[in-house]
Amino acid sequence: MLREEDPPLPIAPSAWLTIAMMALLFLFGCAVGSHLNVCIWRLPRGLSTGDPARSICPHCRHPIRWYDNIPLVSFFVLGRRCRDCGAPISWRYPVVEGLTGALFALIYLRQGVQAGTDVGQIAVMMVVVSVLIVASGIDLEFLIIPDEISVFGIIGGLLAGLLLPQLHVGVESYHTYEGLTRSANLDGLIASAIGALGGGGLIFVLAIVGYLIFRQEALGFGDVKLMAMVGAFFGWKVVLVAFFFSPFLGMLYGLPLLLGKDEHIMPYGPFLAMGTAFALVFRTELCSFLEPLEQLARLLTG
Repeated sequence: MLREEDPPLPIAPSAWLTIAMMALLFLFGCAVGSHLNVCIWRLPRGLSTGDPARSICPHCRHPIRWYDNIPLVSFFVLGRRCRDCGAPISWRYPVVEGLTGALFALIYLRQGVQAGTDVGQIAVMMVVVSVLIVASGIDLEFLIIPDEISVFGIIGGLLAGLLLPQLHVGVESYHTYEGLTRSANLDGLIASAIGALGGGGLIFVLAIVGYLIFRQEALGFGDVKLMAMVGAFFGWKVVLVAFFFSPFLGMLYGLPLLLGKDEHIMPYGPFLAMGTAFALVFRTELCSFLEPLEQLARLLTG
């Protein structure tokens, strides 16, 4: 135990390196988030995300100067208003930038430093989290999740399972299948396909139950495809954990609407995305709770 006269213990060099990497990844994530904002605004309007290459003001269409497009900083320097037309800038822009940066740094800390996850899986996590942020931003405004996100995401997840079988195959608690064939890559592809069917099927069944109870569409097919994408990338265990946490997160948003405005329509994609992000950051710990369920399934199937 340190006495009052003892000097504070220095931070280990490895800790300094971790802090530096987290800071760099936060800044990188903020830059990525700036582009995600472009995707959120352009994709549902049928516009190209790369043409024009420079960001434009959604009100006056004037190209945004580079020094007015610095993530987080420019929003506050400009006083939340476009330099050219004076129109207000949505709070969505700094929120998406800061959220992306924070998740990148947190994924690196929890998965890369503490869990020892390889670089390939961490990169996949960051890509998927970015896609989920775009899907959430669009769903919040338009109540849709474009097929350009979910369908191509499912294909990407299957390719990831084939090329990075460590996403699905191994002894860790979040892994699902091993030894189905003589090829780890083929095992990864099979596990990815099962994850996609499990993720999509789970939400599809919930949507049917919701329709039977409320006699109206409770969940859209976009939610089904979104969780199929998550399952393709990370398997059925992550999907099940995300599915479990999503309703609790959704209640924080939905109950005030229901009680205050008698509003029954709300986007569910953002809460599926939040549950997925939470499941990925704490993947090892959360998926370990599913081991008894997995053992029971193996016992029942012989």
